[in-house]
Amino acid sequence: MSLDGAPLSEVISESSTVVEARADTLDLFAFCRQTLGEEIQKRYGEPVFRATQLFQWVYKRGVSDLSEMTDLSKRFRDALGQDLVLPRGRIHSRQVSSDGTRKYLIEVEGGDLVETVLIKQPRRNTLCVSSQVGCAMGCRFCRTATMGLRRHLSASEIVRQVMAVVEDSRSFGDTFTNVVFMGMGEPLHNLPNVRTAVRVLTDMHGLGIAPRKITVSTVGLVPAIREFGTTVPANIAVSLNATTDEVRSQIMPVNKKYPLSELIGVLREYPANKRRRITIEYVMLHGVNDTREDLARLPALLRGVPAKVNLIPYNSNAGLGFETPPEEWVALWQRRLHDQGVEVTVRWSKGRDIDAACGQLLTATGRAVKAPKELLVQSPQ
Repeated sequence: MSLDGAPLSEVISESSTVVEARADTLDLFAFCRQTLGEEIQKRYGEPVFRATQLFQWVYKRGVSDLSEMTDLSKRFRDALGQDLVLPRGRIHSRQVSSDGTRKYLIEVEGGDLVETVLIKQPRRNTLCVSSQVGCAMGCRFCRTATMGLRRHLSASEIVRQVMAVVEDSRSFGDTFTNVVFMGMGEPLHNLPNVRTAVRVLTDMHGLGIAPRKITVSTVGLVPAIREFGTTVPANIAVSLNATTDEVRSQIMPVNKKYPLSELIGVLREYPANKRRRITIEYVMLHGVNDTREDLARLPALLRGVPAKVNLIPYNSNAGLGFETPPEEWVALWQRRLHDQGVEVTVRWSKGRDIDAACGQLLTATGRAVKAPKELLVQSPQ
């Protein structure tokens, strides 16, 4: 498979470009607190703790007017006034689902649009953010993949999504408790910018979200998983979605570069513990990856991986030619996995009626294509 004329092996590089703010401005959202302190010291000769003060004013108190930041000297405020920018993530549109889920279309640099979803749940609200405009991974069951990769989002653009929803949520009288990087894009393909954004979100002087309440998803970029485990204060979720290389390579082209043996190998070495377990996401495509044979293979495949499994019944509303498994079949999978000692939950999609569910995110400028018939096999029953 190729993308924009480049073979997948070239598109999936082991590192990505950090998207920098313009040199003549100081975009607060582009920096973690430590780096911001270093930049302030270099530009203005001010002590690095000024970054902590700025973080507290902007993130904790929601203040953007420099004149209100009274613990900063007037000289420093005057200098900041020439350089500091707090760019807004403009909400282009907002849709509210019958289940309370809200889908935002947010405008970022250059007029690009990305989707961000606030998922309403009984015990928590989860914000699902995007990390790229489009995606390079080409997963056959995901509508975002049909857009191809347009570009990485900068750390600032990621943080701006969060700040836009923080502000808008006041009108609904709610907020979010958890953040997942499961929107548009492959987060570990854009690891440097995602890492900076996570550090802002978890900073006690920033938004102060507990690291255990942030999860970053990946299709399985093996070198980036190694780096993520030691440098990013967040949980990781891996989209497995198959128990054989043959099927996984058909529905997830990344498997041709990083096959199951390499992926499972790095997961067995991952620095996890009882409080920081790997989430294995398994999107159930009826008749493709949810056969009785798959059910028998999955526990053995995950042996030695400190993981919990999320079964995600596919949302056929995505319109890509795959089918949703029957509820009784999903229940059987959950019961059989549990009986074999696998920690397992079922995650039914929210926001289906507004195209906000798993695998449905696609901006108006994207296009949807259907799965080829050769991927569809007979029902597993």
